[in-house]
Amino acid sequence: MSQEQAKTCLKSVCPFTLAVPDMLAKINFKDYLNVFLNVQKGERLKVSLLFSWLFLFICVYYVLRPVRRGLILAGLGNDKMPFVYLGTALVTGLVVWIYSKFTHLPRKTLIGTIYGIFFVNLLAWWQAFQFESAITSGLFWIWLDVFSIMGVTLFWMYANDIFDSGGARRLFGVIAAGGGLGAVLGSSITAALVKQMGATNMLLVAAVLVGLTLLIFLLLERIPQERAARRAGTLEIDERSMSAMGKIVSLVFSNKFLFFLTMVVCFERITPDLLQYLYHEVLHSLASGSADIAALDANLERWRGLFEFGVEMFLVSAIIQRFGTGFALTSSAAVILVSLVGFGIFPTPFLVLGAFHMDEGIRHSWFKAAKELTYTVTGRDLLYSVKPVIEMFFYRFSRGLAGLLIYAVNSLLGLGTAGIIALGAATAGCWIYCGLRLSTEYKRLELDASIEKLEPQPVA
Repeated sequence: MSQEQAKTCLKSVCPFTLAVPDMLAKINFKDYLNVFLNVQKGERLKVSLLFSWLFLFICVYYVLRPVRRGLILAGLGNDKMPFVYLGTALVTGLVVWIYSKFTHLPRKTLIGTIYGIFFVNLLAWWQAFQFESAITSGLFWIWLDVFSIMGVTLFWMYANDIFDSGGARRLFGVIAAGGGLGAVLGSSITAALVKQMGATNMLLVAAVLVGLTLLIFLLLERIPQERAARRAGTLEIDERSMSAMGKIVSLVFSNKFLFFLTMVVCFERITPDLLQYLYHEVLHSLASGSADIAALDANLERWRGLFEFGVEMFLVSAIIQRFGTGFALTSSAAVILVSLVGFGIFPTPFLVLGAFHMDEGIRHSWFKAAKELTYTVTGRDLLYSVKPVIEMFFYRFSRGLAGLLIYAVNSLLGLGTAGIIALGAATAGCWIYCGLRLSTEYKRLELDASIEKLEPQPVA
């Protein structure tokens, strides 16, 4: 077989894999370097502190994530995960409802208080695990889900508040690289220390890092903040329509942009959770005991984190500007779709391992940056009221729905792995459709904003 024939054959099996070299070849790295270095003088301190904030928070999450996976697989077991997902949806809904009562507070008070609660929570969990039980591990999984989504949502909400669309396009990739670096350090810390310190003592390490994160946020708040540009023509909603969570949900389903954004967020959670169920089966077959599972998973997370950091630091801005938000919002779904079909035909565990970590790498890099970029066409009031409902309530509600689907496919219908594969492929297809529609709506709103900026302002 010639080299060209081999390439054609491989491309028919995994088109996205071979698209990556072609994609990179189209990038003008000289132009990208100019974008990468174009951090303006007044932005450097803010960008550095935001980078550090995300770096430390994601580091905390990746210290705890392998620990959580080891505790629950060795405790409750993978067959109980659908019920954990349901618990996550219920608890997150309660937390978002409580949060909605305090959105009127100044952002320093709002965000600072929540991060302070995180610090206290970690100390409480460390104490609780001195009397470890299977139920405790399940409750900790739920808490860490709420912790991670709330902490990241507050971070990007803050970043969206201090940068406009132009600044976000230039800088969000570089800022997001802090998350990739944090993933490398956090997973490396757990891989190196978990067997010596024990899984539960890693909670104390995480508590220290959360304390540092809070200090960075308070330092950011001491810097004079001015919006880089007026949000002309952006999506604005009457503040009275956002006074209750029910009204916010109604608003989401009545506005085309918010609807497709919410659908992308939902399918971004459902589809990877279906893949994660298969990933847990593979992990449990390769290691036993909470510390061993955590160590194996942490090592895999570390290598993926290195990939994420490189992509976020040097490629995200170029990918979004060169290939657009449509590609950035749908490429992870395409990877899962192709991989699940491949796993159905060639059931090797390495396909699941590769698909899981490739999806994580893409979603945490250019997908995340593109999704956050779409929020720059919203007004500030909408940003602080609607974004948490979409990113927390709908996101975790989708995890509960994923749990129900897994339970139905496995326990009620008895379809097993084949059913999970078919369901995952279907939801990946829905994700791709909604991502393309969201990209179209975002471009329309951004164009409206550009036109409004060009219109002459009335003379007072």
